[in-house]
Amino acid sequence: MFNQVNKKILTFPDNFLWGVSTSAYQIEGGIKNDWSEWEKSEDRIFELKKNGKNPVDFICGQACDSYNRYKEDTNLIKKLNCNVYRMGIEWARIEPREGKFNNDKIEHYRDVLKELKNNNIKVVLTLWHWTNPLWIRDLGGWTNKKTIDYFLRFTELIIKELGEYVDFWITLNEPMVHVGSGYIRGNFPPAKKKNFFGAIKCFYNLVEAHKKVYKKIHEILPEAKVGFTSLSDYFEPAQKWNPLDILIAKISSYFHHEKYLNKVKKYLDFIAFDYYFHNRISFLPPFKVNLNKEVNDMGWEIYPEGIYYVIKYFNKFKKPIYVMENGIADASDKRRPKFILDHLKFIHKAIEEGADVCGYFYWSLLDNFEWSSGFAPRFGLFSVDKKTFKRTPKKSAELYSEICKNNKVDISLR
Repeated sequence: MFNQVNKKILTFPDNFLWGVSTSAYQIEGGIKNDWSEWEKSEDRIFELKKNGKNPVDFICGQACDSYNRYKEDTNLIKKLNCNVYRMGIEWARIEPREGKFNNDKIEHYRDVLKELKNNNIKVVLTLWHWTNPLWIRDLGGWTNKKTIDYFLRFTELIIKELGEYVDFWITLNEPMVHVGSGYIRGNFPPAKKKNFFGAIKCFYNLVEAHKKVYKKIHEILPEAKVGFTSLSDYFEPAQKWNPLDILIAKISSYFHHEKYLNKVKKYLDFIAFDYYFHNRISFLPPFKVNLNKEVNDMGWEIYPEGIYYVIKYFNKFKKPIYVMENGIADASDKRRPKFILDHLKFIHKAIEEGADVCGYFYWSLLDNFEWSSGFAPRFGLFSVDKKTFKRTPKKSAELYSEICKNNKVDISLR
């Protein structure tokens, strides 16, 4: 384990993993899939213009051009002293048409993974991060049970072709976000609103997909480490004495991430979660009543203590825990250093109390394309010039580099 000497210096366990996370669509560029086509759809453009926004700022296009600049990005990861990197692989590149696999794209990802391995960087590979090939979209996406087997076939190919380079597998990224945003709120593709029947079908198909892929990976690679990522907000009752507030907070947490986790908990080698949000829940409108003493550029409340309670909840599953995403939209980079230090302080507290937290991944390596929010939010440790794609380190990158190098956090810097 570890010894705590100086209360201002928090030392993390030996072999702790320090990393950064990205997703293929958000950084690679030049991908044609259900997201890229939705961004250019008449309905989407109309909605943006109606809200006074320029649609060009919400089209991914070349993103950060990381498909061509992966060696440069690997060097950035190395400069951060990270020993692990979470990256995605784009299904639409590899199987742009049903059953037609692009060997050149497979070889490209092999080159990316080799570059990371040559630099002694472990790999967490995400197989699905919200985007689908167009032919999957045309089948009805994840509401169609056939998608499960198509995804399994794609996964089997990746395991056999690239599995030797992968240290951790993420089957699905934040499946409940896809269910809620794609079929209830309608702000992500396929942009269905209040389609509860579609949401239910999507949910159960994503549950079955994870189970089948988990089994398939272990069938081919018995020693593999497999999980999925959950967006795990911290929900608490606005009035801790009010039974109605307590009830609605528990219901919110259950449907947000506990329901899916409970369905697949026997098919997990580790717990991986993403933490961004804290929600004080009331049974009276407007239901969410955060104090918002500090917020990021997107108006999200900054509440580091919440990550401690999320970890305490996950620790009951008795599996290794990884904070797979945690980051702040902060164009000025003035709040990011404190944000990182404060969250790591509460992660360390959970470890001191026995939680088996084995790694922390900052989101994100680069300022990238933030889905329906476009390019405006800046989560990266490195900024990216939209015209030249030049990467420039921020002050927070220097701080994170020192943390990763020393396996220690100096909270006196807060």
